[in-house]
Amino acid sequence: MTLRKIKTNNTPAFNSYILICLLQMMNILTIALIVNFFLKINTNTNRNTAIYMGIAMITALYSVNYFHLYVRRELISEQYKDMPPKRRTKGQIYFWLYVVLSVIIFFTLGINLVTPKY
Repeated sequence: MTLRKIKTNNTPAFNSYILICLLQMMNILTIALIVNFFLKINTNTNRNTAIYMGIAMITALYSVNYFHLYVRRELISEQYKDMPPKRRTKGQIYFWLYVVLSVIIFFTLGINLVTPKY
């Protein structure tokens, strides 16, 4: 709903869809970093394998979100259209907290848990 208020934004639903997919992928990779750190999994994969695995993961995530969220965007928008302002403000605070914490945790763990092999 907030993205609709920006006059230059002519595709707010698609932008939201991309942002949600990006944040979910960061959360999945954060969990993978934590699991790899505690279980000491040996992940000696070459660059091409990592690229293909990333493409497969993001394609699966985009597909699930497309059919679950983007196709139903009008229904979801109508559901939250008449939300009380107090609840809308609380939801926006939670959303931005989720965005900021997801990015901070992902990059902090990525820097500290992934040790280069010299």
